Amino acid sequence: MPSLRAKIGFAVWVAVILFVVTPWYGIRDHSHWARVQWIPFVSPPIRFWDILLNTLFYMPFGFMYVRRSSSGRVWKAVVAGALLSAATEVSQVYSHGRFPSTTDLICNTAGAYLGAIWAARRRG
Repeated sequence: MPSLRAKIGFAVWVAVILFVVTPWYGIRDHSHWARVQWIPFVSPPIRFWDILLNTLFYMPFGFMYVRRSSSGRVWKAVVAGALLSAATEVSQVYSHGRFPSTTDLICNTAGAYLGAIWAARRRG
């Protein structure tokens, strides 16, 4: 049975992701689809630190997703991470100051996967 602490930790981390990634300024009532970096790891800007930080940022998500769930399914953590990442990237389409990226989506999903695997292995 998952602990209340694990569930609260997961909810707090989701709130942190939403707070950090969702644009809070420069939001417009029209989309900027031309600003989307569609081709992963090719469309600029490609920065090593962005890739690393996006991956690391979603690792706690995947870890806590598995820890807060009684089934602890890794694939569910990966799908949930991908959906959250896609939602936050789409929100950036309506911002002048942000650049939605499929590279970010892939790195975030990979981070959720790595965190989920880590939690599943710790669980035994």
